[in-house]
Amino acid sequence: MKPKSLHDAFDWSQYERVVVLSPHLDDAALSCFGLLNDLRGQVSRLVITICCGNPAPAPVWGEEEKFRHNPDLDDYGTPSQRRLEDVAAMNALGCDFVHLGFEDGIYRRSPTSGDYIYRTTREKFVRPRIEDASHIEELFLVLRRLCQNMGRLLLVAPMSIGYHVDHSITTHNALRLESEEVELLFYEDFPYVLDPSYSAGFQDAPKKALDRLGLVEQGCFYVAFDPQDKAELIQHYTSQVPILFEDDDNLRSALSTRTHDGVAAEFYWTARRRSKPELDDN
Repeated sequence: MKPKSLHDAFDWSQYERVVVLSPHLDDAALSCFGLLNDLRGQVSRLVITICCGNPAPAPVWGEEEKFRHNPDLDDYGTPSQRRLEDVAAMNALGCDFVHLGFEDGIYRRSPTSGDYIYRTTREKFVRPRIEDASHIEELFLVLRRLCQNMGRLLLVAPMSIGYHVDHSITTHNALRLESEEVELLFYEDFPYVLDPSYSAGFQDAPKKALDRLGLVEQGCFYVAFDPQDKAELIQHYTSQVPILFEDDDNLRSALSTRTHDGVAAEFYWTARRRSKPELDDN
């Protein structure tokens, strides 16, 4: 399927707002800079970032602390530091934004046992666990209040390429929000789309991610961008660039990897739900 220009394919005047769902405090900038920058001055833009909350303190049973510290948490930057980074980036984009107080998957604890649900960084690249059910439902209710009964919206959600549990939860809740007033558009999760082994180590790709969601592609669209401009925005996330790219040179190289007609581009997808096979009455 040959990608079309997203800017030309959509009538932006029909939307009261374009809402980008960002699982973490950098995903909107990493995956949707081109779109958000392209729509500046054309339509109201809102980024809803989900996993922004400070980690809850470990529960204490009597005088004994039963739950070990997760050493994988130390390298990610504190939530307060990351919120400040995102405020600077969103202000640079001139974009409305909301930070929700949900914890990152690496911080979430079981509501019954109090232990970490995803005990290592590797374990966050899995299907959501049953201990996360209350988080998923509470998130859906919050997003429903933010997105429904607010006029016609284009809701831009991750495809969950790479199997990250927070991205997957965001995607499935976006599917639940789809309605006559809420139209869905999916973005490719960056940088997971560049390297299938980056996250869970499983082969993954946009069409495979859609198939996993029970969706069939309808359209693929591109938004061209200047890699230098996008790099300058992402550099606001000083705690994350070394983790994701090691240094600024690798960041700029990664941003130039996905192209359309030789120009750096982001890619977006529309999809429909896969038809269920009809039952044979014979």
